[in-house]
Amino acid sequence: MLTRLRITLILLCLVSLFGTAFAQSTQGEVDPQAAEKPATPNAGYPVRLAGEEAFRIYETYGAREAVRIAEEHLLRIAQDPFYTPDLLQTEPGENGVWIYYRDARVGFVSKDAAAILGVSAERRASQIIDAVEVAVARYHSRQAPEEWTRALLLAALATALLVAAVYLLRLLYRRLVHWIEKSSGTGLKVAGQRLGFRSTIRLASLQRRVLRLLYIFLNAFLVIVYLQATFTIVPLTRGYALSMIRYLLDPLRFVWQGLLANIGDFFFIVVIVALARLSLRGIRLLLTETASGTVVLPGIAREHTDHLYKIVRLVVIAITIVMIYPYIPGSSSAAFQGVSLFAGALFTLGASSTAGNFIGGIVLIFSGSFRVGDRIKIGNVVGDVEESTLALTRLRTAKNELVTFANGSVLAQSLVNYSAIARKDGVIVHTSVTIGYDAPWRKVHELLIAAAKRTGHLLDEPAPFVLQTSLNDFHVSYQINAYTREANRMMTILGELHQNIQDAFAEGGVEILSPTFTALRNAYPGTDAGEEAPPAG
Repeated sequence: MLTRLRITLILLCLVSLFGTAFAQSTQGEVDPQAAEKPATPNAGYPVRLAGEEAFRIYETYGAREAVRIAEEHLLRIAQDPFYTPDLLQTEPGENGVWIYYRDARVGFVSKDAAAILGVSAERRASQIIDAVEVAVARYHSRQAPEEWTRALLLAALATALLVAAVYLLRLLYRRLVHWIEKSSGTGLKVAGQRLGFRSTIRLASLQRRVLRLLYIFLNAFLVIVYLQATFTIVPLTRGYALSMIRYLLDPLRFVWQGLLANIGDFFFIVVIVALARLSLRGIRLLLTETASGTVVLPGIAREHTDHLYKIVRLVVIAITIVMIYPYIPGSSSAAFQGVSLFAGALFTLGASSTAGNFIGGIVLIFSGSFRVGDRIKIGNVVGDVEESTLALTRLRTAKNELVTFANGSVLAQSLVNYSAIARKDGVIVHTSVTIGYDAPWRKVHELLIAAAKRTGHLLDEPAPFVLQTSLNDFHVSYQINAYTREANRMMTILGELHQNIQDAFAEGGVEILSPTFTALRNAYPGTDAGEEAPPAG
């Protein structure tokens, strides 16, 4: 297989070289000595097309270079498959007349050169255009049928070689893909482990993708070589061959020239970016040491260092972008400025709410409103802080629901933090019961406090206390208050407290009237229910 591939590539190279040699043989050779020195003084320097003189130029300096450029333009005009004499035009210049072909400058007749012949520059330019038309006509007439037959045979051979090369390349591609799919041995596993792949399937998929890209690239390369060789061989399409090379090389030349022209700006950008990275590393190291307690920065809490680094990083990146923007190649062009203006408008219109959330996040974080893990209440939602970023705050409720708030909306409504004071002094857990007027209030207080002391995670100091919140029509409202430092367990603690209240009142023989209910009671001691009370008096 490899031998066939090598033979195919060698044949393609031979066809390309033969086509290039054939094209050069049809163009003829120019004697450099003849172009450098005229036969007689003021006789001019001949410009030849395929070995035959077309016209002469009369230049005092740089005659050899002028002849070379003129012959290149003349050959390109003659090989243009869409050539017509109407495409040759003239335009007056400052010191002579310009000659154009397809709106591109191909020659210049100076007034001094025309004065040697005793004519005006306009007249000399017209004579050159007439000479070019005659030379091109002779060039086209010399394209004999034998040359066309030879060119078509070579083009057919090149086509056959292209088909064979593509076929062999496809066979090789299929065999390699089959080998990759079949290979699952130790070598592939070891290679995957070295590259960081935990699965050989992912490594094989990556290899297939790389092989596919290489296969497409080689096919495109073969097609380009084939077109270049074929266009060079066929006389009518030789102009396309030159155009194809120009289309392929012009972008590369543009990029290379732009790189050379802006090499100083690239070094400036690299230096600024390197300084920004070093600054961020230093700031990161300083804030990491602050978070661990090794370094103390005045006014900066340890829990705020991560958020502070994110803010500083954004500021440093923004300053870096502002500094390197004028040095970006093409930043001063109208197109680049238009795109920048459009992007800025989109950012301004779409980032207003984002900016508000960002500012709200900064205020919430550095004001110490809450920490990650605190039990808080935002609006009607109670939960533990799961995550707090510069833009969002996420709460996990007691029902294991994850609720996300934009920081701008958090600032716009009330926020209750149950854990802030609970860590030091404790937060009060409270609940209410209603007891009838027939129960002594001191006994009710004792039962409620006893139930609170039975409940876990409630503090003995400060001691629980009871408040009589209202005297209603049929009962009294009592509120038990107890301290706890476990703000995240308030729901569990409250449930256990309710159980203990029920047990304590059942043991004490006191009836709880919550919810309210109606019962028929004895009006006087010693009478049964349903009996009439004795008359008054």
